[in-house]
Amino acid sequence: MIEVFFRYRVHPSQARAFEHAYGPSGPWVALFRGNPGYRHTRLFRHKAEPGVYVTVDVWDSKADYDTFRAAHALEYARLDRELHLLYIEELLLGYYEGDEEYQAPLDSMA
Repeated sequence: MIEVFFRYRVHPSQARAFEHAYGPSGPWVALFRGNPGYRHTRLFRHKAEPGVYVTVDVWDSKADYDTFRAAHALEYARLDRELHLLYIEELLLGYYEGDEEYQAPLDSMA
């Protein structure tokens, strides 16, 4: 399993629109849904820093994600351009491998 993390800084006046667009019923999920290997997307809002969000897109594998990106490059770029006005900054935090069977609590990691 691969999880793709993005961090966003959002202008307060765009928060509701951003939450819709990047949330579970928004256009990104609509684009991802139905593609082999896509599982789900989660949206997190930072408690202490208003306007800071993290999205996590979960795929079966990096290969599934890469195949989707290649097959839908034009549509992905179009949607990215259209929704760019909703945020001030976007940062790809990285691709993280996960194991559904075992999720260790952070405080137990040495």
